[in-house]
Amino acid sequence: MVKVAAIQCSSELGAVEENRAKLTDLVREAASNGAKIIVLPETAITGYVSQDLKTNWHVRGRPLEAAFKGRDPREAAETVPGRSTEHFCALAKELKIYLTIPLLERVGDLPAVEAAGEGEAETTPPDAPKYFNTVCLANTAGDLVAHYRKLTPWPYPEKSWATPGDRGVQTYDTEYGRVGLAICFDIHTILEPYEPKRLWALLYPIAWVDEEHPADWFWHRLPARVKPFHHYLIGANWSVDRPQRWRGYGFSTILGPDGKIMATAKSLYGSEIVYAELEPAR
Repeated sequence: MVKVAAIQCSSELGAVEENRAKLTDLVREAASNGAKIIVLPETAITGYVSQDLKTNWHVRGRPLEAAFKGRDPREAAETVPGRSTEHFCALAKELKIYLTIPLLERVGDLPAVEAAGEGEAETTPPDAPKYFNTVCLANTAGDLVAHYRKLTPWPYPEKSWATPGDRGVQTYDTEYGRVGLAICFDIHTILEPYEPKRLWALLYPIAWVDEEHPADWFWHRLPARVKPFHHYLIGANWSVDRPQRWRGYGFSTILGPDGKIMATAKSLYGSEIVYAELEPAR
């Protein structure tokens, strides 16, 4: 059997160094408890949206929902490879683990910012960088072995910054079995493209947002969605530091190939690590 971990925690929007340090401590804790495969929440290094859902990433010229105050991602987004991938690859090598690296990725150089003149509409410059919702995978040797860009960004918050992924599905053969990568909203469409790959486990970073109680999704609808594909799912959802008016945080869940819940988070706030023992592929 192999022990795996889904790390549930909050992130501060744009506080990359602080988030990186927090995640490092949690990864060390999970590894010290025997986890060999560790999954972190969606864009946990960069932050997804603010915990109160009032501030969101916004690229000039892209539509932004009225509920959000926009923040330019240019200073927080990172390249791949970059500082965060190098840091977490080194950590994976040190701890001899497989580790997901979820971040807001920038592709392209940063142009100078030019303010729109009076009466002029903001537009996206033709040479502007692209931004992707990305998760990478580091192996036990510290190599970057998979680089996945979210294929189906969730329209409501991500239309203001995210470019749909252009790298297709991503797999890697560990000694335990073949793993694939997906991110949150992808779950509605990604399982069918992965089916021919015969996955052993889907590594699944999440930043779920819902108006309804998330138990119905994580404990009923998600297992029903995954069950026909007969592979494990290691789902690491975000949390918040204090109660919020919205729902969707918490409930990080590890599912078996039969669609049954093997482990799930017990808390909604702060950090928690969810563990399970998985049977390696034959």
